[in-house]
Amino acid sequence: MATGSVLVFGHPEFAKVIQAEFPRLFEVLTRVTAALNDLTGRACEEPEPVQRVILNLGMLAGVSMLELVTLAGNGLGQGAMKIARTLMETVINAEYLRQFPAELDAYLAWSWVEKKRDLNYVHDNLPHLLPEITQEAIETIEKEYAAAHTLFANAKGEYRSSWCSLNLADRATKVGLAEMYRMVNPLSSAFIHGTIGGLARHFDTSKDEDRISVPPSLEYCSHALVAGHQSICFVVQTLARTFDWEPVHSIASLVADFQYAWPVPKPNDGAVSPAQ
Repeated sequence: MATGSVLVFGHPEFAKVIQAEFPRLFEVLTRVTAALNDLTGRACEEPEPVQRVILNLGMLAGVSMLELVTLAGNGLGQGAMKIARTLMETVINAEYLRQFPAELDAYLAWSWVEKKRDLNYVHDNLPHLLPEITQEAIETIEKEYAAAHTLFANAKGEYRSSWCSLNLADRATKVGLAEMYRMVNPLSSAFIHGTIGGLARHFDTSKDEDRISVPPSLEYCSHALVAGHQSICFVVQTLARTFDWEPVHSIASLVADFQYAWPVPKPNDGAVSPAQ
């Protein structure tokens, strides 16, 4: 909104509310952020291809966490949950490639499937832009897309929908994040796809039965923040193992920080258990 000639984005006044609600998180969050920045900022001469991909996925995870905290910090918990889904997939993919580096060829080759789809879209919907694409570029895309057939096509010649033969749920199980997937994916997908369940979760019927609630609020901020915190801890561990580096804050201390920020509730206290 605008206040005079000054633009104000979001709900900056809500920062005090979110900090007061999660004081332990914001006490320790800077440590895991520092650990991530430490690892992604180190010099690394001639990294292996899989190391280079994981390094950049780690940096992408950091950007997503910044987005998540920004949304939650403005009382936009449902939006933060959407980012939590993206962040979760990023860290799952990073660890999956670390554990199964033979899958890197498929991960990289998938770029040609995406470029071919983009080219087809331009051809079908924006033909006036085709002259801006060189013939050499078009031929390269067509050639590499055809070569990707051996990696992605089934017996009918149809390409699968993802770079990996395993879906995200199975990849999460493979890398030890099945519980996080079960916590994050159903809720975030409902918000992303605008299902009736997702729509219903925007309501506060005690205030209005006919219209969704207007942010800011604390709704779903805890869900997003706990998932984001766990994800960043996880990707720090992935990076440390990928490069055989010790982060500036040890993995054990970051795990302890997570447990401090999100203590397991006592039985029958009515609280929701965070991801472990």
